[in-house]
Amino acid sequence: MQSFTPAQNGDALPHVNNLGIQPLERFLLANPTVQFLRFQWIDYAGVVMVRVVTKSYAISLVETNSQISLPSPILHCGLLDGSLIMEKFDVGEDRLWPDWSTLKACQYQPGHASLMCFIEEGGHRDGKGFRRCPRSCLRELETAAKTMRNLEFLIGVEMEFQIMKPAHGSQPAQPVQTTSYPYSAASLRNEYLPFLDEIVGAFVKAGIKIRQYHSEGSSGMFEITGEPLPPLEAMDTLVFCHETIKGICSNRGLQATFHPKPTEKQSPVGSHIHVSISRVDKEDSFLAGLLQSWTGLAAFYMPNYDSYLRVKDDEWVSWSLGNRTAPIRKIKTGHWELRTPDGTMNPYLALLAILTAGLLGFESNLPLKTKDHKRILFINPLSEKDATEYGITDKMPSSLKIALAKLREDKALLESLGPEISERYLHVKTLEEAKFGKMTAGERREVSMRVF
Repeated sequence: MQSFTPAQNGDALPHVNNLGIQPLERFLLANPTVQFLRFQWIDYAGVVMVRVVTKSYAISLVETNSQISLPSPILHCGLLDGSLIMEKFDVGEDRLWPDWSTLKACQYQPGHASLMCFIEEGGHRDGKGFRRCPRSCLRELETAAKTMRNLEFLIGVEMEFQIMKPAHGSQPAQPVQTTSYPYSAASLRNEYLPFLDEIVGAFVKAGIKIRQYHSEGSSGMFEITGEPLPPLEAMDTLVFCHETIKGICSNRGLQATFHPKPTEKQSPVGSHIHVSISRVDKEDSFLAGLLQSWTGLAAFYMPNYDSYLRVKDDEWVSWSLGNRTAPIRKIKTGHWELRTPDGTMNPYLALLAILTAGLLGFESNLPLKTKDHKRILFINPLSEKDATEYGITDKMPSSLKIALAKLREDKALLESLGPEISERYLHVKTLEEAKFGKMTAGERREVSMRVF
């Protein structure tokens, strides 16, 4: 198979810092109450990290073309429980390169605004300091696809979350009480409807276009969907939305979580990703690339130990037109809904890996051998014989450990992502899987729900 390697470029400075003072000044003029700026990035554990910078210092950074320095390696030195991977620490410093185009006022925290950053790792004299930065690599992939292949993407995310009453003492967090009837008007007749209106209103004030919201199948569970966007902008928007949802609920004395299984008895929580491609003449090859790597990709789009509680027994990797019971639902020509991702993923890493897999199929004109089974799988599941008939060869991994093993076997995907990302990510998640495997389900849930 032909290798696709835009993610390995990562050697060009983002240049966003060189736009001058005008973008920041324009934003501050339009938002005069902002006094603090949250410089954000997401590490390999999927945790949103932040440095809160004063307005005056942010202005001085732009005027002097300077960056904030961080301990190295800030992207991949921590596990989800907050412990550090000490053997990976190194001398030198990493640097934050702010992307001023992502500035948005935080409606949930008056006086604050947030923006996303690129990470440049220190100790690289060959100009390759951005090769482990997922955000940089996603931007490289998006640019290369457009300029070299005349291929553009649109990405949409269905944001599912559950509103909880926070843990108190020995009492774990519990869902707030709403009518457990998806899409029903009854599920909106409660004290939490104003919270949803406030959340959506905050998105709209930030310039984010929202389509709809509705209840889901469990008490306190809701979904908000927005308009599709280009890949990098879509993931930046997703991070902002997640933080806004959490922040507004926290202000109300509640907890919003994107954990895939917040309680044992409630419905699981997902984060379905919609992918559209402009080159519909290559849609079968793009889909074939996704299917070929789907089991290994799970280590990116279902990265939590308990992500696999959402996987059904003997669930096959399949696609089907208009079928919400398949892991990949084809909606129309060149548009698919990826139904297995969840909200614990690093969105930049997950989308980078997903698009890379699709592009591997695209580049090699990989034939689509898997057929549409056209079955409602929870009523009429596939047998081994059925799977063979439809050209279906793989089952969804049933654990993070298996997903990581599948990823190690996917040499083409790992090569295209580049060893800088793939080797470190595998190392971080392998350590995390081993540590979480020694915890009880309650302990894992408590640790994960601190940040997701």
